[in-house]
Amino acid sequence: FLVGVGAMFAAGFRVSFLGKDTLFRPPLGWIMRGLGGRPVDRSSPRGVVAETVAQIRAADKFMLALAPEGTRKRVTHWKTGFWRVAKEAGLPIVLGFFDYGTRTVGFGPTLWPGELAADLATIQAFYRTKTPRHPELFATRDL
Repeated sequence: FLVGVGAMFAAGFRVSFLGKDTLFRPPLGWIMRGLGGRPVDRSSPRGVVAETVAQIRAADKFMLALAPEGTRKRVTHWKTGFWRVAKEAGLPIVLGFFDYGTRTVGFGPTLWPGELAADLATIQAFYRTKTPRHPELFATRDL
């Protein structure tokens, strides 16, 4: 998270991100909102995609950073909300990365959402070439 915030400021980007609602309670919540965070009630996540798309459409400029796993814990498959948001908003997906093997932060290819399975295969193939901070928690093979 801190590396991401640093990269955001270094690049001059104003990025929004989604986080579980418990992170947005005072006093941490003020900081999270100030950094562009938007709380999500994970016990009732319905409507998050539609709400996010509406926020994107209402804004003059909007960048959204999402982790496809949807959490910092080990998962067996990726959530598809990031893809659905891009598809419904008519926006591209820009692959950003933190490669702890090379100690680099950057951007990879940009793709316009087409067909979910093919897009996820392309995205996962890209991320297999990067070393996450905690490789044991990163799933890139199962949908």
